[in-house]
Amino acid sequence: MRIRIGSAGIPLICKGKKTADAIDCVSKLGLSALELEFVKRIYLTEESAREVGKVARKFDVSLSCHAPYFINLASKNPKVIENSKNLIAETLNIADICGAKIVVVHAGFYMERPAQDVYKMIKDACCQFESKAKLGIETMGRQKQFGTVNEIVKLTEDCENVAPVIDFAHVHARGNGGLKTKEDFKVILDKFDKIGVKQLHCHMTGIKYENGNEKHHLPLSSSEPDFRLLAEILNENQYNVTIISESPLIEQDALLFKSWIKSV
Repeated sequence: MRIRIGSAGIPLICKGKKTADAIDCVSKLGLSALELEFVKRIYLTEESAREVGKVARKFDVSLSCHAPYFINLASKNPKVIENSKNLIAETLNIADICGAKIVVVHAGFYMERPAQDVYKMIKDACCQFESKAKLGIETMGRQKQFGTVNEIVKLTEDCENVAPVIDFAHVHARGNGGLKTKEDFKVILDKFDKIGVKQLHCHMTGIKYENGNEKHHLPLSSSEPDFRLLAEILNENQYNVTIISESPLIEQDALLFKSWIKSV
């Protein structure tokens, strides 16, 4: 079993540092993963990505990248789809240069169309990409968004270059508080274990939700959902997972979760 725990973006205590310097900070905190947040723009050049990769290898910090938010591979506007593909390709390129293993993507929206039609559009787009980094399609927390657990399972099976990204808070919100027991968490982990996912990339935060839709992030102390249940499952089983904290208390909650894990 290998569990890595890290932060979404530069930890609060490391703010003001360049990405390469922040990796040292992440390591000194006792964390072992960092997700580079390109949600507004891809801020690393190829040269700086090489330096980031070098430092990450030095400190054994696993990197992932989050592609820009304004991606919709199921848009009704072909230009939006083309621009979305370009943003993904640019992010994958930077990921390959810095050695990130996965690029996290919010894939698209149903836009009042049948889910199976949207699935085909997103599958056809995702299967086109080739890179060393996996294309990580995330479970989403709103009813109008593509990204149920079962959709991500099927997409992972259908596209060789796709890997799942399980945002437990999104799953919890979309199910209107659906993660209540250890078994609720285990069912999700087992779905991906059964299809041969060797290292599962996950997001972690508390969540405010209403009518099956996420509203905003909360600290882990909210127990929405209760991540101590996930920690218990990880302590009892042999899953290989990377847990990225998206909590408002980024590193504080990452370290809190780490304290619940027997062996990291």
